[in-house]
Amino acid sequence: MMMNSSCQEEMFVDISEDLFDRLPDEVLLSIFEKLQDAKSLCLSMAVSKRFHSIAPQVVDIFLPVPLKKAAPVKELDQETHRSFFKHLVVKTLMKPFHFISQMIKSKSRNEENDLDFYSYYVPKEILKSFEEIRGLHLRLPCHGNSKTGKNTKNSTTLLKWKAEFGRELNSCVILGAKSWTENKILEKEENLIEPVHETRFMADAELKLRIVWTISCLIAASARHYLVQETVKELKKVENVEVSDESDQGRLCMNREQIEEIREIKGKGDEILEYRSRVPALRMKMWYLERLESPGSGKVMEGATLVVIRPAGGAAEIRSDGDLVAGAFGEKGQGKVLDEAVRKLMVAKKCYTLEMDSF
Repeated sequence: MMMNSSCQEEMFVDISEDLFDRLPDEVLLSIFEKLQDAKSLCLSMAVSKRFHSIAPQVVDIFLPVPLKKAAPVKELDQETHRSFFKHLVVKTLMKPFHFISQMIKSKSRNEENDLDFYSYYVPKEILKSFEEIRGLHLRLPCHGNSKTGKNTKNSTTLLKWKAEFGRELNSCVILGAKSWTENKILEKEENLIEPVHETRFMADAELKLRIVWTISCLIAASARHYLVQETVKELKKVENVEVSDESDQGRLCMNREQIEEIREIKGKGDEILEYRSRVPALRMKMWYLERLESPGSGKVMEGATLVVIRPAGGAAEIRSDGDLVAGAFGEKGQGKVLDEAVRKLMVAKKCYTLEMDSF
């Protein structure tokens, strides 16, 4: 019994010690690196002086970013917002293969209120303690989807995009479909020929819808670019940034060279830059298939569309369209299925070319 009592006393002494004090700083840092979440790291910094000195050395940070609270908008103004894009589409489609988006430049009060929807808190304060950040992943709320009706529980509409920015937009890839559902008719055989249904031309209503998709994605991407521009001003060591959203609809990606470009931007210019960055004049290629079936995934896309966007009249195109779309939507799970759909769309015979003015 005396031996047992002695063992218990020894165990008690060991447990009472701070075991983290025995760990070297490198091990603690590796634990924090696995954590990544900025909120959790900030809470860890409040635990002790040692944690406060080690946690800020984390090089990869994940941070959710909330929306700014917009001022109340009158019901009449909300109705005007809904009619804005309808009016825009009618005007831009007067010349289907060479449309001008001058109306987007309008700095009316109605448009500014609509852009309030893309105004986020710049996370400068929470990130200023992390001086060693190399990789930054920001996650935005999926407010845009609930507003436009995309990707809700009862919706089968597919809309995904990936944009790359430097000083301005470098490229944007958009994949969309009016519906993306399980194909109940398709037989599941390994060697089944994958059917692709082409049409002679895209109907006006179909083209209108895809222009609205494109403009919506570009506005969302430019809002994220402005957020990154304001965020990385004081983060001198950041080498890559990704901005996604809760619904995983769109991604903005920037590498070290592109981040250096935006640090050179001085001034905010037009008032509209309080919400988003300027989008340059663009040239777009659009592939369309009325129906696209994928036996491997058992999915079928109705009105499948791929859009590849580049700045118009810029430097020589180093990357081909194939390079831009390769792996744009991921290489695992759903992303792999979407990547297969992209490859099928790019071999479609019908390809539309469109142009858009800066806005």
